[in-house]
Amino acid sequence: MASIEFRPRSTRVIAYVNKDKQLFPLGRVTKKTAERFANNIDTLLHERRCNLPLSREVSNWLADLDETLYELLSDRGLVEARVTAGTLATFIDDYIAGRSDVSQRRLGKFQNAKARAVEFFGDVKLDAVNPGLADEYARWLLTKVAPTTAQKECQITAQFFRHAFRKELIERNPFDGVTIGHSTNDDRRVFVTRAVIEKVLDKCPNWQWRTVVALARYGGLRCSSEIALLKWTDIHWDLERFTVTSPKTKRYGKGARVVPIFPELRRYLDEAYSSAADGETWVVPMLGGNAEKNLGTTLRKIISRAGVKAWPKPFQNCRSSRQTELEQQYPTYVVCAWLGNTPTVAHKHYLTVTDEHFQAAAQTGDSRGMQTPVLSRTDSQQKGGTIYSVRENASFSEVVALLENNRVAVEGFEPPTRGL
Repeated sequence: MASIEFRPRSTRVIAYVNKDKQLFPLGRVTKKTAERFANNIDTLLHERRCNLPLSREVSNWLADLDETLYELLSDRGLVEARVTAGTLATFIDDYIAGRSDVSQRRLGKFQNAKARAVEFFGDVKLDAVNPGLADEYARWLLTKVAPTTAQKECQITAQFFRHAFRKELIERNPFDGVTIGHSTNDDRRVFVTRAVIEKVLDKCPNWQWRTVVALARYGGLRCSSEIALLKWTDIHWDLERFTVTSPKTKRYGKGARVVPIFPELRRYLDEAYSSAADGETWVVPMLGGNAEKNLGTTLRKIISRAGVKAWPKPFQNCRSSRQTELEQQYPTYVVCAWLGNTPTVAHKHYLTVTDEHFQAAAQTGDSRGMQTPVLSRTDSQQKGGTIYSVRENASFSEVVALLENNRVAVEGFEPPTRGL
């Protein structure tokens, strides 16, 4: 057992580590502090000898030790050396350098989040950021950027600190539970009609730009990453489909997907093929496989020349408009397989209620706003009888009232009773 030696100007604990006498000078401390140190040393030595995990009491005691006493234990091989947290900017730089699994565009978002985090917190030690400061940072973001951008950047900053926590550089993630802004902005979601996009296509300066716009609106491809990487070897004319390389979904194990050559898209691919130079690799040569090229500025100029009202996020809304169209004809899982997203993402960020939905709903209802009668007669006949269908959610009293005015015993409405 560890013993305590009290001296006029210092107190020290004496313990035997692997039969070697070790001295732990504590300086001027109270008797209670010295006894706690000695008891925890005994517990620590016992847990090490028995290869047991550290108890909560010992773990909390080690966490509270100052650097000098902790280094004494570390130098004697009783605990692992503490890893210093480092500064915020240095840690984030190292984190970004290690993220070779994400696209350059995503790395750019990491850099933007880092710049704003350092602007607010300063280049401080990681463990200097507490939950209160994290809350203040989230509110500060709302004064700098749009709510959706604030929400995304707050998520990225939380990701930085979560990584630091998992590396045991900090004791907790100060961003746990911090939420701000909105993940979606419905005011910036617009359905781009075919009439509008045809006007834009007419004003495109050349066949390459027509191919870009058609692939975004009628193919549902991401621009510019997926369009830029599309090669002529990816077009399977005989199967009427093409393969899309997707950098965004590659890290999720879905680096490519197959999309139909839709009739609306076919004529633009035909034009591109007939206009391409012999031996050309890329479907859109002006992009040259550069998945990071920004085409938004030029597209906005083309939209202006077309004389139509500009819409926000021009390429994103072309893609979401295509998903909304396809959802009217095909199951969600099929459309999501073609566009390379998930049903959750589609419902949250892509699908849009259009004017056509309102018009169709208004035309199918009667004067009382009821879309179908409670009990309707169909044209189908079975054994000479009439088949009826009851509208969904009809009340029992409505059904009874209608049945009283109909001949229930007509053969075909229900099976005939034997003997009648």
